[in-house]
Order: sequence, then structure tokens, then C-alpha cells
Amino acid sequence: MSQWKNQLAVISGAGSGIGMGLAIHAMKLGMNVVATDVDTEGLSVLEQAAKDTSGALIIKEVDVRHDQQVEQLAKAVFDEFECVNLLFNNAGVLVDGKSWERSLEDWRWSFDVNVMGVIHGIRSFLPRMMKQKSDGVVINTSSTGGLLGGSAFMGPYQGTKHMVTAITESLYQELLIENTHIRAALLCPGEVDTGIWKSDRLRSSTPTNQFSSKEEKEFHDIVSGRVADGLDPMYFAQLVFQQIESGCFWLFPQPEFFELLKYRNKSILNQTNPVPLSVTMTI
Repeated sequence: MSQWKNQLAVISGAGSGIGMGLAIHAMKLGMNVVATDVDTEGLSVLEQAAKDTSGALIIKEVDVRHDQQVEQLAKAVFDEFECVNLLFNNAGVLVDGKSWERSLEDWRWSFDVNVMGVIHGIRSFLPRMMKQKSDGVVINTSSTGGLLGGSAFMGPYQGTKHMVTAITESLYQELLIENTHIRAALLCPGEVDTGIWKSDRLRSSTPTNQFSSKEEKEFHDIVSGRVADGLDPMYFAQLVFQQIESGCFWLFPQPEFFELLKYRNKSILNQTNPVPLSVTMTI
């Protein structure tokens, strides 16, 4: 019997990609899942997929940029279930392009979803989780890009993911000091077949992929193509759960990026300048 049977997972960004993979895998393990997203069509797809699993699914349209929506979600979840065993603060979007040419709206959207979404999840769920009797894990989704040096054209995305990394490391230390039965973990995906490079589909008022140079367009097409050829989200979810079960803080289902991480850290220690785009290209 799965250790997760009848336990509860709350997953943001569950309408596509990694979030959907995590939700389906959790339900196959017998977990009950509260899945949230602003992508209601994606949540409908998840609802259909859930019919082949043993766990129960509740879907909620929640915009993690808004603290009150996340707070209302947390209250509703604890009123019904009284505990959360796995909280995946996973919702994320991607904006790429020259840092000085991206609009303030682009920058704020990136920070509001990728960073404030995590903060809202921590603030609303963690105090309640710390009062529950059962164990729990808060898993925040960063990226390999949240550990490596900033690539050209990736300022809005990688900047936010570095913040998520630091926030989650701090959270882990704080929970150790509290001596609580709740812990934190950091999920760092590499190339997984998700729709994140089409994030603009979620913003009806914003033009999609407006680039001023050939280099930006080429970068976008190359890296988005690599992501489309990445790991299947369902297989990725299996790897994530294996690492959660082992008690890891650093959830690295794709260790092939370790060499780039070593290179970056060596560059810092040796005080060498950042390397060209072709070497650092990563999400």
C-alpha cells in the first residue's frame, strides 16, 4: 500500500505540465488532490484524466497572484480536510527577452506569479499545517535556472526563480528552528515537456512573444523546442515523489545539469566573467 494513500496534496499550476503530472501521479498513489489554476480548460483536462485514478480530485480556479484567493483556498481546504500533507507551490510563468525592453507589466506578472504566488502559499497554508497532527512538506517549484547564472534574455524568469530558491532555503532553516513536523523542499526542474514557453496564452491583453532582435527569436525557438522534447511530466512526477519520500530538500530529478552548476560555482570562486549564451542556455 502506498504511504500516500488517503493523504492530501494541494497543487497550484495543475492545469498543465508539471502540476498536472504531479496531480495525476498523486491520485494514482491514492492521494486526494486539490488542484488549482487560472487555466480552467487545463483543469477540465485534468478532471478527465483523474477518472482513471483511485484518488479524489477537487478543482479550484485560483489566481495565486492574489493573496485573498489563496487565503480563501487554504481556509476551505482546512475546513474540509483539517490537514495538508503535500503543498506544491508550483504555478509559474515565463517571460523572455531583453531586460530593458520587457514592459513593467511583464516584470510584475513574472514576479506576482512566480514569487508572490509562492509567498502567498507559504503565508496561508504553513501556519495551518504547523498546527496539524500529521507530517507535511511544502514544495516550492524553482528551476535549474534558479541555481545557474542568468542567461541572456531570461532576466524576468531566472530572477524570480533565484528568489524562490533563496526563500525556500530560508524556510527550511526556519522550520528546523521551530522543530516542527513540517519541512520544506525545493523542486528544480530542467527540461520537462510543459506549456511554460506559451505562458502568454494566459494573458489575453498582452501580445505574445514580441522580440526586437533575431537573437531573441532564435533563443526562444531553440530553448522552447528543447523543452518540448523534455521529460514527460508523468515520468517527471514519479521521480519527484521518489525524492520527496527520501527526505531530500533539493529535488533534482534531472542531474544532468550538475556539470553546468559546477561550472557556474567554479566561475564564482575563480571570479571569472559569465560565459557566453551557448554555454549557459538553460531554463
